[in-house]
Amino acid sequence: MKNIFRVKISFFLSFLKHKSILAILVGIILATSFSVFSVAQQAQFEEAYLSPPASVQEILNRDRHYDVLNALSPDGDHFMIPIRAEFSSLKLMAQKTYRLAMLELCPDVNREWRLSTTGIKGLKIYSLSQRKSWAVQIPDGIFISDMTWSPHGEKIAFLAHLEHGSQLWAADVASGQARPVCQAYVMATLAGRPQWRRAITAPSRIIQWTPDGLLLTLLVPQDRGPEPVSKRVPRAPIIRFTREKATPTRTYPFLLRTTHDKDLFRYYTTAQLALVRPGQPPQKIGQPAMYMSISLSPDGRYILAERMTEPFSYIVGYSSFPRETQVMDRSGKVLATIRKIPLQEAMPRERGKGVEENLPRDISWRPDGRGLSFLWREPEKKKKEGQASSNSKRRDRVMLLSPPFDMAKVKTLVSSDKRYSQVSYSHQGHYLLASLSGKNEDGKRTQQIVAYDLTKKPPKKYVLVKDIDPEDILHLPGEIITRKTGNGLTYTILSHDQKSVYLQGPGYQEDFKPRPFIDRIEIKNGRKERLFESSKEMFERPLVALDDDLTEIIISRESSMVFPDSYLWEKGGSLEKLTNNKDPFPEITACQRLNFQFKRRDGLVIQGRIALPVDYKKGSKVPAVFWAYPREYKSFKEYKRAAIRSHNYKAFPHLNYRNASGIWLTQGYAVVEPDIPIIGSDNLYNNNYVAHLVDSVYAAIRKVDSLGWVDVDRLGVGGHSYGAFMTANLLAHTPFFKAGIAGDGAYNRTLTPMTFQNERRFIWEARDTYLEMSPFFYADHVDTPLLMYHGAADNNSGTFLIQSERFLQALTGLGKKAVLYIYPFESHGPRCKETYLDLWARWLKWFDTYVKGVQDEKTKEK
Repeated sequence: MKNIFRVKISFFLSFLKHKSILAILVGIILATSFSVFSVAQQAQFEEAYLSPPASVQEILNRDRHYDVLNALSPDGDHFMIPIRAEFSSLKLMAQKTYRLAMLELCPDVNREWRLSTTGIKGLKIYSLSQRKSWAVQIPDGIFISDMTWSPHGEKIAFLAHLEHGSQLWAADVASGQARPVCQAYVMATLAGRPQWRRAITAPSRIIQWTPDGLLLTLLVPQDRGPEPVSKRVPRAPIIRFTREKATPTRTYPFLLRTTHDKDLFRYYTTAQLALVRPGQPPQKIGQPAMYMSISLSPDGRYILAERMTEPFSYIVGYSSFPRETQVMDRSGKVLATIRKIPLQEAMPRERGKGVEENLPRDISWRPDGRGLSFLWREPEKKKKEGQASSNSKRRDRVMLLSPPFDMAKVKTLVSSDKRYSQVSYSHQGHYLLASLSGKNEDGKRTQQIVAYDLTKKPPKKYVLVKDIDPEDILHLPGEIITRKTGNGLTYTILSHDQKSVYLQGPGYQEDFKPRPFIDRIEIKNGRKERLFESSKEMFERPLVALDDDLTEIIISRESSMVFPDSYLWEKGGSLEKLTNNKDPFPEITACQRLNFQFKRRDGLVIQGRIALPVDYKKGSKVPAVFWAYPREYKSFKEYKRAAIRSHNYKAFPHLNYRNASGIWLTQGYAVVEPDIPIIGSDNLYNNNYVAHLVDSVYAAIRKVDSLGWVDVDRLGVGGHSYGAFMTANLLAHTPFFKAGIAGDGAYNRTLTPMTFQNERRFIWEARDTYLEMSPFFYADHVDTPLLMYHGAADNNSGTFLIQSERFLQALTGLGKKAVLYIYPFESHGPRCKETYLDLWARWLKWFDTYVKGVQDEKTKEK
């Protein structure tokens, strides 16, 4: 025994001499001792950009563009068709970027960062008369924006976002040739910023055509000097202080921090308004200012401009900074100030209750050239001591401000004790159309659609549709159909005989198969005639009316299995297919899908959808990915209305690269998308958040189990943003899932103390709710592997990167299985091709290990 012991000691001592081998051994021991992951699982932590299976890479490389004919030229014949870039790249995203007061810009090129990193990479023209399309000749490797038709449609102006700056270009529609209008660079920061949730063909705020074919835009000031330099030795500490009154704010990530930040913000938002013509130097108009938008009057003589002013603030973003709306002439002389909005630091507790409520709103040029139209409630009357406020009795007014724009002589065209919205005028200004909303004698919301004959003195009112119940979504009458001029001014389409207007409605149906429609309605008697209605089998919706009598309309046509195309519809019902789009993912489209209903234990009937994998074999049970996003409703009825609005059984299922992606279907997973309604009266939704979340998912799983397609012992769950928050809560409060994926989420509601999502209460008013909803405080209950990802430059309110970092810290300290991938340059959702490839590589490995891989363990047990 002693000899054996001596041999072992001798062997060990000799082994110690090989220090390199010892170091490797110790490293392996330490790694396995202090990690909850196996060596194989630790491949997930490789510090490199990974690639998913070749089949997934091939899907991400496919061209998914398809033509839509909805951007009609003033000539009535040509359509512009933008072609979007699907992804950005690390190289593009790595451009120098300043994030100042929630404005993100690339200083080297004087433009908003999204314009530098992704967007429209190409442009086509389609001619209806020739039934063909051709490309606009744009330099390779650039993006464009702000496409604007010339007055008669023979040219398109746009911003070309080049390597050293953005220039104003113009393309000849007939030939497709494009060239710069001048060599000066455009200041494409404030006015050039992409418009949230608006079509990429929305009217430009930075380009305007004059009637004689010149262009108005905003240039980088020639004499602005070098960028302000920050002194290495600060002249003062950073100082923050409270206000005289309570000033609640949301949690914004990229606020101004220093006086140097203020200098940079001012430097990169100040622009020179100028008139530009080919072959000549720009003609400056007025002094440089921080322009947010410009709009030229129909006669080209006046400019409506919104400008940001100072003071700036350290506690809110630029959208809350002071701004003023003014009318100028072509020399830059200010003729009138229509509205001044002060600095708004305090967030209103109720939406729609800000300072703008008492100021002129919806300011725009009338299409007939008679001046400016805007809405403006009557001033609040001074009340006597002890008298109740009469604010609710103030009348709303439609105003007209004609040249020379003296605000003391502004005219009230019409007024009402109800609130005006969606105001438009006929092209010649004979009729004013509007929606009126208010409450009836029972206190219930009601609406009207009205027309005023402005040729009468006083204007004669016609009620086109009365007693509209906005909650009765199955009988909504629709909205007035309008057109836009090349510069984006809206006007109502009147029939050729000037007697009728048109309403376009969504045609919601209780069976979730909407049938959009168009009704012709006579102004003077309200008589209706249905001109168009979608078929029962297809989802058909109008895109563009080609003539004033709507005898020809461009419509979009699709179904759950038929890819969308644009058609020419003619009165009588004939159809001609104009585009020839191809489904880029036919194998995913062919997957079996089912829309289903399930009942929660409180009796609420909820909608859901399931898609089965490519080549699913009948009788088999497959793993599934649940992907969802909770939403809040005041009642069962409100949820039902929302479900009818949001679910369309006839819509084509376009592939999403991230949320509930069909890519999972190619990798052997089913995808389940259940609605997650959080119900609560009086805006107290979140008192029920965890209970309704858990109950909804449990009911959905039971329903899916009953269908017989899914192995409910192999379920994963995922979500983005508020869906990530949901995912973490499900892992903390349920045993249903084997793994989770959560992106760009917020997990600790104490870091968003003054409202979040649709929660209107502050944490001090609903402390228990804030804490119960925060999965951070239940991290010790998270026994399911969680993969988190987060953009390093997340610009969304509340979802700071620190949310994910601190949640991972908690899970690490508690010995849980979790990983966090922080993606450089990304914001609230990935943009880079490299990011998507890496995400899919890691997502699939994560779920293959912890969700699909569970089958291997079950087999071993047998």
